[in-house]
Amino acid sequence: MLRQLREEERELMLAAMEARLQKILAQQNRVYAGTLSIGQVPEKERTSRHTARAVQLSREESLIGLEVEKAILLITDEGSSVAFSEALAEVREDVQNVSYRLNRVQVDELTQGIEKDIISSLEEMIEALQKEMDKSDEEKKKQQQQQQQGSPEDQALIDMLAEIKMLRSLQLRVNNRTRRIEKLALEEGANQADIQEQLQKLANRQTRIQNATYILATGKNK
Repeated sequence: MLRQLREEERELMLAAMEARLQKILAQQNRVYAGTLSIGQVPEKERTSRHTARAVQLSREESLIGLEVEKAILLITDEGSSVAFSEALAEVREDVQNVSYRLNRVQVDELTQGIEKDIISSLEEMIEALQKEMDKSDEEKKKQQQQQQQGSPEDQALIDMLAEIKMLRSLQLRVNNRTRRIEKLALEEGANQADIQEQLQKLANRQTRIQNATYILATGKNK
């Protein structure tokens, strides 16, 4: 009975997290579309209307950040997922970054790239959650047989393989963004101070990914 209650709680957690991330993804897609719309207008041709729209998008991005915070609280309370927690932390950092940049009407390639990374990360997390829910449904069908064989250990919210895959995606995202920023740094008129700030954020992120990998490898999250 206790195991059944825990499994039901896990299923509710998966469904709640998936629904929240779907909401965040829809909001982020809208902000991204708005960013692209302003970005297509040459900087010299932009008016106060474009500035006001960028500031509005910045506020919308800040609201996304609040939703991400709620998702982080959910996953932190659950406590077993290392890569998922890091992925959400990176989304939060990127959302804050985008909000700041939009407020300054920085709708350039770098801002757009960060928004695309947010979207990709959310899509990957949603896919992982959906796979876990599908697996949970399959386990239900085998429940009677499992009871006959003895109660297995409680499941983590996200299994080890999915965690490893997510860490790999986080690392690839750092690598790809680093290359994009280094390419932008070579362009004439590049804002070197901004570029250095973004590279420092990536360096900090790299350290966190390494820490998450260590925790996962040593089982310290269990």
